[in-house]
Amino acid sequence: MSSSPDLSQGVNFLPMGIRYSLPRLELLFKRKAAAYVAVFAVLFLCLKANQFLFFHYDTSPAVLFIPTGIALAAILLGGYRLATPIAVAWFLATITSPGHPTVLFTLLSTIGYTLQAVIGRYMLNRFGYSGTLGRTKDALLIVGVALLLPIVGPTLTTIAQWLGNSLTTSAWVTFSRAWAGGVLNILVFTPLITAWSTQSVDISPRERLQSFTALACLTLVTYLTYWTALPTYNMFIVIYLLFAVLFWIGLKLQPRFVAAAIALVSIFGTAGSIVSPTGIIPITEQLLSDELFIILIAPIFYILGALVEEGRINAEVARTRAREVEAVNKRLSLDDQAKNEFLATLAHELRNPLAPVVSSLELLKIGLTEVNRPDLLELVQIADAHNLTLTHLLDDLLDVSRISRKKFKLQKVSTKVEPLVEQARRTVEALYSIKGHTLFIVLTEPDVWVEADPLRLEQILVNLLNNAGKYTEPGGTITLTTRREERNLRIEVRDTGIGIEQEMLAKIFEPFVQTSTHSAGLGIGLSLTKRLVELHGGTISVESPGLGKGSTFTVVLPGAANVQIALAVPAHRARNEVSRGGKVGSKAAYRILIVDDNVAAARGLEKLLSHGGHTVSSVYNGSDALVHMQTNQAQVVLLDIGMPDMDGYTVAKLLRQQFDTTALVLVALTGYGQEDDKKKAEEAGFNYHLTKPVSSIDIESVLATVDFNTPSH
Repeated sequence: MSSSPDLSQGVNFLPMGIRYSLPRLELLFKRKAAAYVAVFAVLFLCLKANQFLFFHYDTSPAVLFIPTGIALAAILLGGYRLATPIAVAWFLATITSPGHPTVLFTLLSTIGYTLQAVIGRYMLNRFGYSGTLGRTKDALLIVGVALLLPIVGPTLTTIAQWLGNSLTTSAWVTFSRAWAGGVLNILVFTPLITAWSTQSVDISPRERLQSFTALACLTLVTYLTYWTALPTYNMFIVIYLLFAVLFWIGLKLQPRFVAAAIALVSIFGTAGSIVSPTGIIPITEQLLSDELFIILIAPIFYILGALVEEGRINAEVARTRAREVEAVNKRLSLDDQAKNEFLATLAHELRNPLAPVVSSLELLKIGLTEVNRPDLLELVQIADAHNLTLTHLLDDLLDVSRISRKKFKLQKVSTKVEPLVEQARRTVEALYSIKGHTLFIVLTEPDVWVEADPLRLEQILVNLLNNAGKYTEPGGTITLTTRREERNLRIEVRDTGIGIEQEMLAKIFEPFVQTSTHSAGLGIGLSLTKRLVELHGGTISVESPGLGKGSTFTVVLPGAANVQIALAVPAHRARNEVSRGGKVGSKAAYRILIVDDNVAAARGLEKLLSHGGHTVSSVYNGSDALVHMQTNQAQVVLLDIGMPDMDGYTVAKLLRQQFDTTALVLVALTGYGQEDDKKKAEEAGFNYHLTKPVSSIDIESVLATVDFNTPSH
């Protein structure tokens, strides 16, 4: 049995803080005795009033069979226990009727109408009637119950009259009169009582004024329709005015006011037909016409009011959702900004400790080479290869962040592919050597050009080769193939590695995704590679026969329209020379000042540069740098940015103000390596920007381009 709201215990069915509750009536149903007395008194008086109208005015059908709707509302609000006072009131009112009914009629009438209210409560609760008319479901439920439920009582009373030979007309007419009165009363009084027993949402003074005005206009129109002879002159205008006001109430006011409007027309209109008859139509026919009219319009306006209320609630929910989404988006934006700031800080903080590691490894290489210890030199080279991998991971992580923030720009030129492939091979050489991989390079055409950013195209190749090496068991084979396809370049990296599950092929390029069979890396290399390929206007795809059968990554890039030699050289290439023993020589020896609050990094770099023939000094804050330059002016200053006393930008500006700019080269040496950082360095007066960790080769490559006759930026 499905759950449904129990109106006697309260109901809350609206989301987003729009709450309707339907508690027990505070005064009537808080105590059992008070509830019993109240229900008994109301039903008994209504029944006696109804009998009076029936016999005094000789009305047929009975005037608004009031107790039917009230009994159902009472048992809905107070529970099944109120069936007792309902039955007692019905029995006493019937047995004392002026019509002197038989005992059988009295008993069956009492049983029928009491049972009718009990069945009605069960039906409405079973299907989730909330009592507020705030949903289309509620309106349809009350209409359906109003049409079906009144069959119970009239059926039993008609049978009693038939058995007692007290029928004054046919059984069908007797039944239909009582049924029509029951339908009307359930439509009018049950929703009126339940809707006004709820704690509705607050309404503004303007809405209250509109409600009062609408009901006042409805009262006036109802008076003109039922209490005057105006309808005999022009029924069309009267009905038009009545419907216009009802539509106004249905479209603008809460459903409880729709219920009040239907009740007002029903009660006040019927009273007018009885008290002030026109004499043209017999009162019995007039009352039947009134009943049928209310039975017709009540469902229409209940459904209209429910639709409007649902629309209002949905609009409020939508507005609330929109505010929530806006708040979430704002929070996500702040979180994303905090994440990007964290990544930049993380890269800086991780690069700083890497700087002395690089210097130490270089010094070890030099020392071990001089003492001829190839066994230890191999270990140092392994450590250096992993250090280089860690640096690349940091670079990839920051690149993903920059692309996400749309702060990533390509420097595209016509680029020859062969040198970039060779450079990528050298970059992964140390990793492949450690794992015992064999790398085959197949260039079907050596003279192939593409329109690309050389640094980023090399990064694509390195990422694909690193990924293949990482996910291939030791001793595996990787093949890099390039070929021209019409005007495009096709690059394939095939490995004999662990392969990829079929369900992962569609997810492999998503950020931070790893295969379930391997958890190496951060899961950002392939995501970054895909974004870089797409920024170049190309595509990337992956194929794998399955686990243990290797995989193939395919990149297709547009070819170059015009062949123009690319002058841009990736900044990290000089650093890669360290791992393969290359050297970059500067033109001369210089007086160099290193300014870095990381003492270990400064001293390690000082020893390396001194070994290269330069005169090198180190200080560890910006103030000491300015003092040192006064007494021993350096030609080249390697200046850290993030220092405790004053940052490198401030120191650079002061140095430019105090010393000859044509005889001083400033090199930013920092863990902050994004485009904004490079721009700030240029604005502060730096000639070069190097991102930590840097090697002596990186610095020597910069010194090789120094020209003291060229003014600084």
